[in-house]
Formats: sequence, structure tokens, C-alpha cells
Amino acid sequence: MSKISQGNKGEEKVKKVLNSIKEKHIVFNDISFKNEHSEMTHQIDHIVIKSNGVFVIETKNYFGKILVSKDGKNWTKIVGNKIEKISSPVMQNKSHAVTVFKAIRGYVKTVPVVVFVQNNSPYIESENVINLKDLKLFLDTYENDVVLDDNQINEIAKMIKNSSIEITRDEHIFNIKYYKQIIQEREEEMSIAIETNSCPLCGSQMLRKGQLYYCSKCDFRFYL
Repeated sequence: MSKISQGNKGEEKVKKVLNSIKEKHIVFNDISFKNEHSEMTHQIDHIVIKSNGVFVIETKNYFGKILVSKDGKNWTKIVGNKIEKISSPVMQNKSHAVTVFKAIRGYVKTVPVVVFVQNNSPYIESENVINLKDLKLFLDTYENDVVLDDNQINEIAKMIKNSSIEITRDEHIFNIKYYKQIIQEREEEMSIAIETNSCPLCGSQMLRKGQLYYCSKCDFRFYL
């Protein structure tokens, strides 16, 4: 099974749980946004709006054992004899939560949640990383300092819909690869500038003021 097919099956299981919520709520599945400044796209698995908050859900359908370092930065998946380093879904989903927070113009705090469909979630203190079997209870009992009425729920949903964009999964994946390439090229330029004390764009001398590095002739500059 491909990673995309595996992910889609996981998202369908989460949808079933979300559809079982009885109180007033609105759900967005597989919704996308674009950062106006960086052009980076964010494809979010699920957003749930209910009386006790706005929940931004990242679904992970990983098999095997999941290990996380004490600082939460390094994640490892172990299936049989195969050991694979994986990106932190917590860090990824925090950026998604910020994206949704901006989309609703700071109306309420957004709550990032990472759901492990295979119920093999690692324990991470205070990071809202949970198993699928606990998702409904988590959403029903989450304590928040806000109580949204039906009109507010509808208003937030309207802002989310108006801020979202239409993009295919292939376009999103291409966008991520392109964005990563831009970051890598920028890091290489910074490294050249520091190591050779010359601008990677025009070859002129680099100058430094505190944490700012800047070219003595052109507009190339960066902060460390």
C-alpha cells in the first residue's frame, strides 16, 4: 500500500469519528491554505469547530512502534527490522494551527491535535498527541477558556472557507519540494558568504553588524 493510500484510509477513519459528534459542530476535511508571503501551501487533514474550540487535526496512519526523543525533535518508526526516521507531526501540525489561526484572524486560539489511527501513539506530555480510540472523548471533554455559540461557530467556518484555496495533492507536494529547494539554496548561499567572506551573488565583500550579514555592494543579506 502506498503512503498516500495508507494516509487516505487513516483520514476516512478519523472522519467517521468526527461525524459521530452529536453537538453542533462543523468539520472541514482535506482543506488547503497558502501563505501570502512565502507562497507555501498547507494541506490540513481536518478542522473541527465546536463549542469548546477550533481543533486542527493531523492524521497519522503509521504501523509499528513509534519512538520520540526526550526533546520531541527526533521521531523514529520501527516496523519489524526496518527503522525509519520520520518528520515530527507535532511540529508540522503546530504550523498548521498557526495557519488556521491567521485564517480566522485570531478569533480564538486553535488547538493542534495529532491522531494516530493505529492506536500506537507515543507519549508526549502536553502535546495533544492521542490515539484514534480517544479522539471523540478528547474533543468532547477538552477544557478551553472559550465557549462558542452557534453563530460564532458559523462565523469561524465562513472565515476558514473564504481563506482556503483549491489545490490538488500533487500540486501541494510539488510546492513543498520547491519550497525545500529554495531553503536549501539559501542555506548554501549563507554558508558560502560566511566561509569565504564574499557575496555568493556578486562576489563583493560581506560585512557584518551584530547578527546581520550583508553585501557591501548588492542587496544580499541574511540574519543568523
